[in-house]
Amino acid sequence: MPDVSVSDLDLAAVRAWFPAFDSPTGADWAFFENAGGAYVPRPVIARLTRFMTEAKVQPGAPYFPASALATAMMDEGTAAMATLANAPVEGLVIGADTSTNLHVLANALVPLIEPGDEVVVTNLDHEANITPWRRLTRAGATIREWRFDPETGALALADLEALLTDNTRLVCLPHASNLTGAVCDAAGAVRLAHGAGALAVVDGVSYAPHGVVDVAALDADAYAFSAYKVFGPHVGVLALRPELLGRLENQNHMYLAGKGTLPLNPGGPPHELTAALAGITDYLDGLDRALGGADGDALRTRIVRLFHRFEAHQTALTARLLEGLAAIPGVRVIGPPQAGPARAPTVAFVHARRSSRAVAEALSVRRVAVRHGSFYAWRAAEALGLAPDDGIVRVSLVHYNTADEVDRLLDALPGA
Repeated sequence: MPDVSVSDLDLAAVRAWFPAFDSPTGADWAFFENAGGAYVPRPVIARLTRFMTEAKVQPGAPYFPASALATAMMDEGTAAMATLANAPVEGLVIGADTSTNLHVLANALVPLIEPGDEVVVTNLDHEANITPWRRLTRAGATIREWRFDPETGALALADLEALLTDNTRLVCLPHASNLTGAVCDAAGAVRLAHGAGALAVVDGVSYAPHGVVDVAALDADAYAFSAYKVFGPHVGVLALRPELLGRLENQNHMYLAGKGTLPLNPGGPPHELTAALAGITDYLDGLDRALGGADGDALRTRIVRLFHRFEAHQTALTARLLEGLAAIPGVRVIGPPQAGPARAPTVAFVHARRSSRAVAEALSVRRVAVRHGSFYAWRAAEALGLAPDDGIVRVSLVHYNTADEVDRLLDALPGA
């Protein structure tokens, strides 16, 4: 095993927050399926339990103290996601998932699209950030595809710039790829889109669990991520530029239009899951304090500081994994070959002599949890020359993973 050091993050302190590590189904497993859905810390479970036992009534009603508690807990959950993403709370949508949120957003944008308008999508993204925009062809839009480099697994800004015209109305891109792990220069892409007079929609699902999300600095018109991949319940979060809301066609009940409700949340947010979201920031706040953060620091300050520590730890683990994979005959890593800012800690590989399914199943026998396939990045798999159904083996690291777990995966691979 290569001598790659790991960060000084106190993993015993981190993992103590997550009951899954001591559960009958999670104990003794090395869990690397975090890109599909991460474990949740105790505060998330506590808030969900409290809502379901004390506040499982309609929020906003005058008749019962439980309703006031429901309202307060849901407001806290929404505010927590605004702080996590550094986004205005008035533009935040909590919906079923990112696929649903972007589908609804695309429908709401239809009146802004005219025949001849151009929409830029990638062939790297999760299909959630491709299909809804391609359907705008029904309104007369022309689709232009921003293609990634199969050798690097990354998107180049020069290629986007070449696609932009006076007719470009929308640019949709991933902050990080859920398949190749490549991190896009999202801020640069947003600037180019705005320079062309277009709106920019960024899919942050594969970035948000690993790095500092700053919607205000990014300046995107819409930024989407999945809370269940950021250590929370199964909901999607969509941060919208508040000025955009007035331009969207209402997707809620017709009689609610203009009455203070978000036009993109038909039926409203899932109550108990929205309430549980504040448990994510409870965890981040508590962990930062446990690791020595000053008592007087603001929550956003704690989040940024903690995610920088997470990034250092994840980069060290990714380097360890990449060097180990490079030493195994027959294994080919997909995407950026080195750990660092250009790569999320999501590592895909294929094996020359075994199918990806066979590798994933063999690792499961050794209690190493990975998955195989295209992970809804079907177009990316095809561009890489892979059969999407078998696809790649994906190893997704987050801050609670350990060097020993990485070594365990590598030790299991030669016999896969």
